[in-house]
Amino acid sequence: MDKKIYIIGLGRVGSALAFELSEKKYQINFLTDRNTERLKIISDLLHPFNISDTIQPEYIEASDIIFICVQDRYIREVIKTISEFTLDFSKKYFLHTSGAESTEVFSVNRFNIDYLLSLHPIQTFNNVSLKDNHLLENIYFGIEGGEKARILAGEIVNKLNSKIIDVPKDKKYLYHSACVISSNFLITLLNISSEVLGSIGVDKNKTFEIFKPIIDKTLENISRDGLVNSLTGPFERNDVETISRHLNSLNK
Repeated sequence: MDKKIYIIGLGRVGSALAFELSEKKYQINFLTDRNTERLKIISDLLHPFNISDTIQPEYIEASDIIFICVQDRYIREVIKTISEFTLDFSKKYFLHTSGAESTEVFSVNRFNIDYLLSLHPIQTFNNVSLKDNHLLENIYFGIEGGEKARILAGEIVNKLNSKIIDVPKDKKYLYHSACVISSNFLITLLNISSEVLGSIGVDKNKTFEIFKPIIDKTLENISRDGLVNSLTGPFERNDVETISRHLNSLNK
């Protein structure tokens, strides 16, 4: 693709995008991040780039696609800053990567609704990327936005060997809740298991080592047989007496 790309925000998602789009031969021409140390490290790895720790109007003007990869609480601030530039935005794609926010955040009339997109990778990012970690490959992206932007999203996601699900604009928070449940709740459940195991004298640091085989097998079963058919244990057997004893033990 010969379109020039500007990435604003090189945190966990933005850095992954920078490396993986570059690997797919996209032109990453401009980078902005408040963290100057991180900005320099990533730009040195992906050089040559125009970089800045503040949003630059000349970067916007020279770009075709602008990715906004900042935390949700900063998205409106970034959009407000951009909207105050005296530039023509009518043919520029603006994409943000928030799972919860929709394209409604682009509330300023200066943007072309057909070129606006929410492009959210259904993936977990626990660190800033300093190389192509392939985190964006073979996953799903939740998208919502204008027609032209959706076509662009299809091209990008296809290049990443990934797939798309459509998210209604007024259902973004429900969609994001499902994503959070699938990832964060798993960690929470394992932490609860760790606490329970610790109460009988088992080293809590060994929790994952102990439960990894059953987790791996459960995921394998789900992949092969589906969610309902993968349930085992007292719930599947309708063993009310055992479940009752579990609850009594936990209450104590």
